[in-house]
Amino acid sequence: MRPAVRRALMAATAAGLWTVVGCTATVTPPRNVARPATVHLLREAMHTGLVLPPATDGAGVVEFGYGEWEGFARGNDAGYRVFPTVLWPTMGTLGARPFAAADAAGLQRAAWWAELTPLVVEASKVDALRARLEGAMRARDDEGMRRPDLGWTFVPAATSYWFPNTCADVVAAWCEELGCTVSWVPICTALEGPD
Repeated sequence: MRPAVRRALMAATAAGLWTVVGCTATVTPPRNVARPATVHLLREAMHTGLVLPPATDGAGVVEFGYGEWEGFARGNDAGYRVFPTVLWPTMGTLGARPFAAADAAGLQRAAWWAELTPLVVEASKVDALRARLEGAMRARDDEGMRRPDLGWTFVPAATSYWFPNTCADVVAAWCEELGCTVSWVPICTALEGPD
């Protein structure tokens, strides 16, 4: 085997393993908030999302997530796609999944399969993030698609998905918008709340 091919295969294998094993960043909520609101990190298998509380306009609890368009939105998760998904930029997707829940206990019942970590943050920042994400969804609604089997609505994202920009990286950035501190790791494949 030629050295260039061997190096490429080793790099691809290392990137794939790094994505599977990866590094976990810790999210620490702000210490003092004037008007508290609780958001939840949601982790299931290889996915990390952020669940926002009900909006003041009556909209319910909703999870926002980010992923790769072909795999997350279209459901093409064939094993051979791991390398293009990880090694070079592919189309990203922004998704929203509502839950029939009005509070943390209802969310836990509705998302029984997932790990939920509460983070108390400033309500005005939650409102601003929700408005921005809903606006991004509306702006590309005509290009979107629904996945009734998963309860998600997806639209193409403005950013590409690949190993330095995964669902965990995007959710980490959203947490920072909410005033949280996120520990730095070279490649973020998962987030966890404070101890």
